[in-house]
Amino acid sequence: MSCSEPVFNQERGEVVCADTGEVIDEDRISLGPDWRAHTHDEWNRRAHTSAITHTVHDSGLSTEIDLSIREYREKTKNKRLALLQRRIRVNKSERKIVEALTNLNQICTHFALPDQVRETSAMILRRILLVLQPKANKLQTLAAASIVLAARKHGVPIRIREVISRFGIDEEEYWRLISEVYNKVKLDEFKVYVDPRKFLPQIVSNLNLSHQVYMLSARLIDVLKRNGLTEGKDPAGIAAAAVYIASIILDEKKTQKQVAQAANVTEVTIRNRYRDILDKVSITVRI
Repeated sequence: MSCSEPVFNQERGEVVCADTGEVIDEDRISLGPDWRAHTHDEWNRRAHTSAITHTVHDSGLSTEIDLSIREYREKTKNKRLALLQRRIRVNKSERKIVEALTNLNQICTHFALPDQVRETSAMILRRILLVLQPKANKLQTLAAASIVLAARKHGVPIRIREVISRFGIDEEEYWRLISEVYNKVKLDEFKVYVDPRKFLPQIVSNLNLSHQVYMLSARLIDVLKRNGLTEGKDPAGIAAAAVYIASIILDEKKTQKQVAQAANVTEVTIRNRYRDILDKVSITVRI
């Protein structure tokens, strides 16, 4: 006898005809998961593995031991297994990249950088580690350099001095390593021009300057860009110098020290960019 509407009873492992109630097959093996989920969040947590990410050394493909079990014996056992897993998860050859990615994630979290910047910076850092094979005391500096490159790639304004000062990185060592990275590591797809105008809103806001100062600073930077005078220069330094000049022209003058603090650059940087602008750009003030 054929059944037009068979129904599988998962609890009993039986196939039953919906029309007659006859058991067609029994002792079927359930091919579903060997766990239960009582909420949607619990289902998502148990049914899906972690997303693939470059920010952890194993790309997020490792297994997690469930510690939500209520039974004391099982929970204690799982805690021991989780501890053992953490110990064997990282072998000796991976310790350096684990430490470097830990530093990278700490910096990204502190500055609340978006996920795309975090992922790109991890890709850059991995490539740098493959080529340079740096010592352990250079890992934090290289992590900071990777984040700066990734932030520029995604158009996120970030100040180098703010990063290195917040995490106690030696500035001279930072620039030396950056030079080594540019010379030895192929990062052409991650290099991108950063418009200095992206730094203007925060600088102008920190100094409580008017919108007119902002607009004049933006126009000045636009002139510099058209004449190729922003290439190879720190965009934050160019923005700070432009604000400094605009504040003088519009009689809202701020000292170089005040502008440097607002832009988180050095006074020397502002003086150098200020002289560059005055030497190469003709500024006429009509009264």
